[in-house]
Formats: sequence, structure tokens, C-alpha cells
Amino acid sequence: MTDYKRFGNRWTINECLQLQREYELLELSIDAIAERHHRTPNAIMLKLDSEGFADYCVLYSNYKICKQQEEDEEQEQEQEDDEDQEMSLKLQVLNLEKKVNQLTELLMKQNKNTSGFSLL
Repeated sequence: MTDYKRFGNRWTINECLQLQREYELLELSIDAIAERHHRTPNAIMLKLDSEGFADYCVLYSNYKICKQQEEDEEQEQEQEDDEDQEMSLKLQVLNLEKKVNQLTELLMKQNKNTSGFSLL
């Protein structure tokens, strides 16, 4: 989690120039800019709007869409991980069943052999 140390602090001229450079030239994400400035993503969007670099409504909409996509991707990855783990467990169970069957066969052969010796 990002530490918003500058929350509520006034923006300096240098910070505004840096903001413009990061947004327009470097094309950093809102989250990346917020992290660099130790401010909330909303503060970054509001400042970009107030300085005339971007429209807050457009920024906010795009930000929300990106966040939703990130959440969707995380959920898909978690689901894939769960499915992978389930498949791995199924394979482990099948291997264990195979080994149990082999041991059972071995024990049955040994029982036949030992019972055969006792009859002689």
C-alpha cells in the first residue's frame, strides 16, 4: 500500500512541473504518479484537471476502467491458480491410488505365497 505522506500538503511549482512531465512526456499511470508524489490517485487526477493537463471526468472514468480490468485479471489468475492446484491434487490422488493398488497386489501375492508354504 502506498504511503500518502503529502496528503493535504500544498503543491509546489516544481511538483506541478514534475507532474506535467510524468503525465505528458513519460505517460506514467495515475498510480505510478501518485506513488512518486506520495499523494492519492484522486489528488493527482484533480491536480491534472486544475492545471489544465487533462479532464478529471475522463481521467476518473479511465482510472476506474483500468482498476476494474486489473481486478478482473487478478480474479482470472486466482481462478486459474485454483484450477491448477485442483488438477495437481487430482494427479497426486491418482498416483496415490496407483501406489495403493500396487501395494495391495504385492500383499496379495505375498499372502498367496505364504499360504502356499504353510500347506506344504
